[in-house]
Amino acid sequence: MSASYERTPHPTPTTVDCNIPTSGRSGSHDTGLSLIPEVVIGSTISSINALSASVDTHSFAFCAGSTVVLATVNSQLGLDQRLFCVKPDALPAQATPSYYNPATPAKAAGNSGHTSALFRDENTSGSVPIDHNVDSPSRVKSAHRSRSLTSVSLSPSGKFLAIGETGYRPRILVFSTESTTPTDVPLACLTEHTFGIRALAFSSDSRWLCSLGDLHDGGLFLWSINPKTGALRLDSSNRCTTAETIAWMGTSVVSVGTRNVKIWRLERPPSPSKARRGLDSVTSGSMASPVPRTFVGRNCLLGPLKEATFTCVVGISEDKAVLGTQDGAVCVLDDANRSQHLYRVSKKNYCITCVTLDRSSGIVWLGGHGVEPEALSLDDLHAAKDPPATLEEHSVFDMKVERKNEDTSYILAICCVENRIITSDNSRNMRIYDVAPDSGNIHQLSVVRTLPGHNSTVLGVVSLAKPNETQSDFLTYSERGHVLHWLWNGICTGRYLVQLDQPLHSGTEDFNELRIVRIVPTNGMLLAGDKAGLLLLLSPRGEAIAVTKAHDGEVSDLTLRELEGSDALAASCGKDKTIQIFRISEDNFLLQQSIMNEHAGSIRGLEFADEGSVLVSMSLDRTLVFHRKVLRTDGSIAFVSTKVVNFKASPIAMSLLPDVMPNVLVSATDRCIRKVNVVQGRITNTFKISDQVNSEPVAMSRLSVGRLDQQSTDASVLVGFSLADRSIRVYDLDTESLLALEYGQTAVSDLAFVKALGPSGGVFNKIISTGLDGTIMVWRMTQKSVIRGDGSEFLALDPSQTQTPSKLRPLRRVLSKTEIAEYQRSLEIRMGGMPISSRNSSPSRLRRKTSRHVFPDTFEVTDSSLSTNLRPSHTLTGNGTQRNKVKHASPSLSPKSKLHLRPRRSLLDERHREAAAKSTCNINIAATQLFNKLRDFQKQLTTSKESLSSDTAQALQKELHATLNSLAQKSRWSNVNHEGPSGESFDDFLAKLIDDRLALRFKPEDQTNTTEGSRDN
Repeated sequence: MSASYERTPHPTPTTVDCNIPTSGRSGSHDTGLSLIPEVVIGSTISSINALSASVDTHSFAFCAGSTVVLATVNSQLGLDQRLFCVKPDALPAQATPSYYNPATPAKAAGNSGHTSALFRDENTSGSVPIDHNVDSPSRVKSAHRSRSLTSVSLSPSGKFLAIGETGYRPRILVFSTESTTPTDVPLACLTEHTFGIRALAFSSDSRWLCSLGDLHDGGLFLWSINPKTGALRLDSSNRCTTAETIAWMGTSVVSVGTRNVKIWRLERPPSPSKARRGLDSVTSGSMASPVPRTFVGRNCLLGPLKEATFTCVVGISEDKAVLGTQDGAVCVLDDANRSQHLYRVSKKNYCITCVTLDRSSGIVWLGGHGVEPEALSLDDLHAAKDPPATLEEHSVFDMKVERKNEDTSYILAICCVENRIITSDNSRNMRIYDVAPDSGNIHQLSVVRTLPGHNSTVLGVVSLAKPNETQSDFLTYSERGHVLHWLWNGICTGRYLVQLDQPLHSGTEDFNELRIVRIVPTNGMLLAGDKAGLLLLLSPRGEAIAVTKAHDGEVSDLTLRELEGSDALAASCGKDKTIQIFRISEDNFLLQQSIMNEHAGSIRGLEFADEGSVLVSMSLDRTLVFHRKVLRTDGSIAFVSTKVVNFKASPIAMSLLPDVMPNVLVSATDRCIRKVNVVQGRITNTFKISDQVNSEPVAMSRLSVGRLDQQSTDASVLVGFSLADRSIRVYDLDTESLLALEYGQTAVSDLAFVKALGPSGGVFNKIISTGLDGTIMVWRMTQKSVIRGDGSEFLALDPSQTQTPSKLRPLRRVLSKTEIAEYQRSLEIRMGGMPISSRNSSPSRLRRKTSRHVFPDTFEVTDSSLSTNLRPSHTLTGNGTQRNKVKHASPSLSPKSKLHLRPRRSLLDERHREAAAKSTCNINIAATQLFNKLRDFQKQLTTSKESLSSDTAQALQKELHATLNSLAQKSRWSNVNHEGPSGESFDDFLAKLIDDRLALRFKPEDQTNTTEGSRDN
């Protein structure tokens, strides 16, 4: 017997919220600007489950990163695409109840807020709890991150499209393919699976959807679909861990995998025991019951195929299906009268990876490691009853299958659309085959169209200016050296392979890779840098013209600038902390300069600014260095470091601003973007990268700046992508607000914001993004049209995003100390030389609190017993006066003694003394400098023939008179302070004067009486 999902007791049905909060996206609030995906180039088809076709609508769907492409073949053998971007915060139009993964807003005391599902076998009495609602940190971090899509299924009627995600807690999103419905709002969001979704399959009547979980998930769910509203409900469930793919065979589901073939019945008769107990209403799986019933399955006897691995299956009738194995065996599963039998009908010398059915011509097509798809007659398969004797005598291990090399191209997925075969190989190339309509020639195929793609990671994109040799709009390059030229509609106009220098005995780590490609603006040639530090000069067709060793490590960035004539100036940087400056001619490199000591870390980016006169470099050492161009007498060019800007975090991307003043935007790892003035070499603005709803900022890994219109008054926008949430973002640089945010690729590697000419001559804003998953996406940026009073149209953003007076920043103009000093001098001149104080009064001093743990220098003791331990001592000060000090006795003071402490002299007095000494020193230095300048000025007055203006002469006279007055007062006080009347010091003179006054005022009585008696006599 088979296992099933059961729960005791079953919970109250709750509405699933997909565990995704609403984010501040362009879809959530109208900003007047939106990003619309137009074209997807390439695919991420890795199995037969990522490609599906519809018989009625003659369309097919396939996975491309985080996007599903619904395509039809037009009359020109091209693809008309409709893109369904799976967003991490997509909310369904209809809520779907969840049974095994319900929403738990509050934690219970007994189960810590988690609801566990029980895998219970009918033959066993025990059960193992499996937690399906664990809020792991990875789930919280990936709540706003796009995921890779692994499975897709298009209903036979073409009305519904089901998409499955990968990773922890994946979602099944069901979309409507109606032309009037939006492509970013799903009909339903199903969250029953836990660890990835492997396969999806619609029934032939489009009323049922079956989903198969990954190996670690082990769930097989059957969903019922309301054909009118598209609402889904979980009908049946069971566990299946060995299956690789599933397919419908009439009203049953067939799952195949490693040494396993199983048929799952849609109908299940009610249990007699439960019917007697009145429980049929609970287990019948009716629409009113929230409890899913058991999805009953039965294994097939494999016989001689007991060790085979089944890779694909397709239903050919109500009770028959065709299966393929890795060893090349073609089998027929017969389920007539519910007695399942498995037959081997033929043997191929290649591994069978996929199979599909063309009902119009009655042919089953096989795909695998062969060169082209192979056809099998449907009549021969229906007539097969027993296996031939030759096949029965030998075991599977005796069958020799031709194994192809991994580098050999082989078919991964196949589907049939309107007498055409669509295939996808392991190199991610899609081919369209045309089938001859004549029955006598149906086995012959002809390739009518090849849709190329990168078979490895796409690292970058470069926009091309027309006219060019290939008449293409842009090019992309991959790490393996493939360079492809494209048009806006996704048609490839040229491709070539850059021959990279590989080591003789290279391993995986030593394998050389292409890192960056740039276009030489003067002649249209290509400049490429690789992982080994080589610079390659290539022709427009990819032929190598010149090669030079520029760096010890990989090349991080390249930037070019036009020079006089046909030459160009190129700058390269790498992980070896070196900047190389080259002059590029038509056929060679000429090294101009090597900059090696400006950065302490790896250099990440370079940009030519201010019309090529400044080279800006950023490094992981948190610095931004400005190098000024200098021309030598022999015509050579050199760059000298002039400014260094320090950041709090390492910069990761930068871009030039299209302003009159040269500015550069720099993105750093602290999730901030800084605007740096190139001329002044300082940061003028900083803002965080975030949106209106989510407060968590992200770091921008690539920046591109442009204007929405050709007018200079139009607002500048910042376009970039973030590797944190894998999103593409558009910001308004004036308001620093988010205009658009979209998802489409699992990881973006590069981005370009370009202007494209439309068929009618209009200019459109387009964004080209390349992904690490090998896909390329073309986005169109649209705005709202507003009608002026004269009937003309202009593009305008949402009023909430425009700069109204209330949203403008307050004006600020802070004067520097130099400017304030100039204003004060002018005011003193107007007031006749009177000095102007910057403050009316000095601030009051704060009273210093003395510490109880510190004894002062002098104190008084009231306890008489301690008076004998204290002796006065006389010391001479510097000016000859005697001061009494008290020496402390060695024994410690008694705690009973009462000490009247006098606080120490405050440290402010010492600081004032030091400041006064410094000010005196500064005044002496300033006086010496003024003396020298006055002597120089007198010489100039006598030797110069120029006349001095009257205003300047009057101002100079006033200033000199004020200086003389201040000098006279300073000299008078200085004489008084330093010298007395008799030449002695002023301190001695003042002390003597005070003593005389005191002596005259306080005379002894006897002396006074003697004086009076003498006067009387």
